[in-house]
Amino acid sequence: MKNRISIVIPFFNEDKEISKVFKDIVKFEKKSKIVNEYIFIDDCSTDKSLKLFNSFKKILSPNFKRKVRLFKNKKNLGWSKSLLKGYSLAKSQYILYIPGDGEAKLCEFLKKINFQYDLVIFQRKSMNTRPVMRRIISKIYKYILYYIFPIELSDLNGIILIKKIKIKELKLFSNSFFISAEIIIKSFIKKYKIDTSRKFKLSKKKIYKSTSLSFVQLFYVLIDLLKLISFRVKIIF
Repeated sequence: MKNRISIVIPFFNEDKEISKVFKDIVKFEKKSKIVNEYIFIDDCSTDKSLKLFNSFKKILSPNFKRKVRLFKNKKNLGWSKSLLKGYSLAKSQYILYIPGDGEAKLCEFLKKINFQYDLVIFQRKSMNTRPVMRRIISKIYKYILYYIFPIELSDLNGIILIKKIKIKELKLFSNSFFISAEIIIKSFIKKYKIDTSRKFKLSKKKIYKSTSLSFVQLFYVLIDLLKLISFRVKIIF
């Protein structure tokens, strides 16, 4: 499956938004056959997300249906571990993840991919659709990381397309949404061939959850950040 893409879509209680993901996939499949498989990871949703997924899959043609796979976590693992699970299950040479909330539309940004890169970062054009507090914290978060690590200014929470072979080399350890920053920062440190020129527009959501801003999540982010600083120090010395 050379130069084909596996798309990993972790989701948890997204019944208000996930239908947008399904519609986008159907629309994208009419324009391109670059995607080899769509891997949905259900992180123990308790709402109607699974029911909506099953309804979506029923209407697909047999060939399309074979490309759509669902895996259910036995317990709630969180975003990072669900993403890592998706990475391990993916069969293609390249892997792209998108959130299950419909903010990132394949039809907008997954075009004319240059497969010469190890990593492609699709950067968000604007954060104006996000709540003000989310935008403020995001900026502070990014510039702290820019100050600590020698990386090119880029969106550390953008959408990432990466070679599967590189994922094992990175030895990812994050247990929080910091995993996106870990992938990008380690890729710069390891001098991977990276494309930061691609951009996309965030779609507006009906409901914005605050889980990423909880004290528990921020604690895990801090732990992951300290681990990455330690990783950097070991490389220097």
